[in-house]
Amino acid sequence: MITLGIDTSERDGGVALYSEGEIAEEFLFEGPLRHAESLFPAIEALLERCRIDNGRIGLVTVNRGPGSFTGLRIGLASAKGLCQALGVPLVGIDGTVAYRAAIPEEKRVCVIIVSRRDMFYVRWFAGDRPKGETRILHEHELVEILNREERELTLIGSGTPAIYPQVQNRSIRSAPDELNRVSPLAIARLGAADGGPDRLFELEPVYVETILA
Repeated sequence: MITLGIDTSERDGGVALYSEGEIAEEFLFEGPLRHAESLFPAIEALLERCRIDNGRIGLVTVNRGPGSFTGLRIGLASAKGLCQALGVPLVGIDGTVAYRAAIPEEKRVCVIIVSRRDMFYVRWFAGDRPKGETRILHEHELVEILNREERELTLIGSGTPAIYPQVQNRSIRSAPDELNRVSPLAIARLGAADGGPDRLFELEPVYVETILA
């Protein structure tokens, strides 16, 4: 079965096709937040590149956030439309889990995702387990918390390039720059491994903060 992964949660986005032992390809596109225009052409381009008919897609997985309010709505609505057209199930993946999966060798991880106005979505992981829900923190508050950390911790996510240079704590390190954007291939892999029920009619984005008018 081929899984289509979709990520439109942040400034840049992408799509991926995944089937264990057969295919693992992704197509990335850059913002700023033009996902409504870029998403379907990206899917078509990836299918053409891989010489795969969309009838072979057996599952659609989508990054359900946290992230851009508009981007999440576009990705989820598009994924639901595709699932209805193709007659396939839908699985949603938490974006913080996708980031954490990119560095499985690290024992303690802090995922930092850009929000707005010096605010960041933040979630800590110990091993594979999240330590609580995603929080939204101001830049200065987050830096203060990280500077008080006493054990080794790896930062990853789109907010890491803004936060890491401000941290004076030597026990804190950053994931490689290329990992500080969500991989749609990770979204596809996690969805394929999920094995859960179809979420087509109940899946909603992860919203951490109140939407500002």
